[in-house]
Formats: sequence, C-alpha cells, structure tokens
Amino acid sequence: MIVERIVSKDDEKATVFFDNGEKLILHKDILYQSGLRKGDEVSSDRFGFLNNQETLYLIKQKAFRLLQRRIHTSRELYIKLRQKFSDELLIKNCLNELKQKGFINDREFALAFISEKQKSKKWSKAKIKSELIKRGVSNEIISEVLNQTFDTERETESAKELAQKKLSQIIKKENDKRKLFQKIMMYLQSKGYDYEMSSEVVKKILKSDDED
Repeated sequence: MIVERIVSKDDEKATVFFDNGEKLILHKDILYQSGLRKGDEVSSDRFGFLNNQETLYLIKQKAFRLLQRRIHTSRELYIKLRQKFSDELLIKNCLNELKQKGFINDREFALAFISEKQKSKKWSKAKIKSELIKRGVSNEIISEVLNQTFDTERETESAKELAQKKLSQIIKKENDKRKLFQKIMMYLQSKGYDYEMSSEVVKKILKSDDED
C-alpha cells in the first residue's frame, strides 16, 4: 500500500491515509520515528508494526497516569491495563520496560505498604501479608520485606490501641467480662491478629480496666 497523504489531527496526532482506503492514526512521536512520507510504500507487516507501536504508546501513557496517582504493583497495573487494552503481549512488554527503568518495583511497593498500614491503619502482620498477596506481590518478596522491616512490638501496641478503643465503645452497654472478652477478641481477629496475641492483649486491658 502507498501513503496517499498525512493529515495533522491536532498537536499530538496525525492520520496517515493509504491508497487502498486504510488509515492509521499515530501520535506524532511515532510518526516522526517511522520516517513515513507521502508516496512511501508500506508493507502489511510494517503497517501492523506501526499500529502496535501506537497501541504500545497508548498503553504507556495509561500506565504513567496510573503511577502518577499512586505506586502500583506490576499485577495491579496489569489488571487495570487489561481492562482498557486487549493486547496482552504489548501490555507485558510495557510492564517489562517500566520494571527495567525502575517505574515499577514490587519490593519498594511492599516496603511503603507495610510502613503505611502498620503506622496509620494498625494492621497486623497477617493482614498485611494477605493484602500484599492480593496485590500480586510474590511470596518471596513478602517474606523478605516482612522479616526485614516488620516491628512486632509496634504490632502488639497497635493491637492494644485497637482493643482499648473497642472496649471504650462497648463497655457502657456491656458489663459482662466474658462477653467483653469475646467481642474484643473477635474484633482483633477480624483485623488479622492471631489468637495468642489477641488473647494476651485483651486479658491485659480488661485487667487494667478492673484495676482502674
């Protein structure tokens, strides 16, 4: 096929018309890199290549917009990009390039996630691990980062704070110590704290409340 004419659509894109009725809408960066000119003969393979380059360009733009909002894991980006684009191979090529250039780093994501959730949300180690798995972080990275950074003392303090807060919410309506123990235990376990830690923390705050 022969390039019949090239028409600028706006500041960013141009339309390439071919003599067989086909057309390509390309970002001007892609067009300039291709070196296409009026009268050039373009094979079907090159046509497909240019079309893929344009799609890859759009995928990268979408990925960068998502990354500007917040840090993402590779899996999170993949899922969101698949909702908009159908070419799985181009998406994977984009993600590989972003990884190589440091725009995606699941280990850095895990470090930031653990710090934020333990400090502000007071999440347990188990809950953090579960959420990282959901986000597609590998078990190897999760284990490494949790062992390296997780603060067990802070986890215990967080459990105490949550238990104390729950106690203050329900103690006016419930005076039975056994029921208080059960309700606060269930609350802590719903937050991902294991039975042993939950039991120890609840016993301490109920004992402290009795002494007060």
